[in-house]
Amino acid sequence: MSKMQIEKIVLEKAAGTLLEKAEDCFDLAKTQQNLADKQHEAAAVQHENANRQHEIAANQDSNADKLDASADKLDAMGHALEANAVQIKGDTVVVQRGRE
Repeated sequence: MSKMQIEKIVLEKAAGTLLEKAEDCFDLAKTQQNLADKQHEAAAVQHENANRQHEIAANQDSNADKLDASADKLDAMGHALEANAVQIKGDTVVVQRGRE
């Protein structure tokens, strides 16, 4: 076997090894691309859920504002009723005093 033939065999083996390594790289790249696609899908779902949660939070804020307004009205109504009761009680006391 000549030196050139030996060099050719060595180069062919090296090329074969490089092709195998390249194939491994392609396989790993495909696996990573598949994982990346799944992560993108999961992220999209999380974004959608976050958007829904923002809508729910906005509705809860709105409902809380309505409850605050209603509570304020009820508080005012309670004070008005209390004032009316005091006035009626005062009128009754005045009328009772007039009868005495």
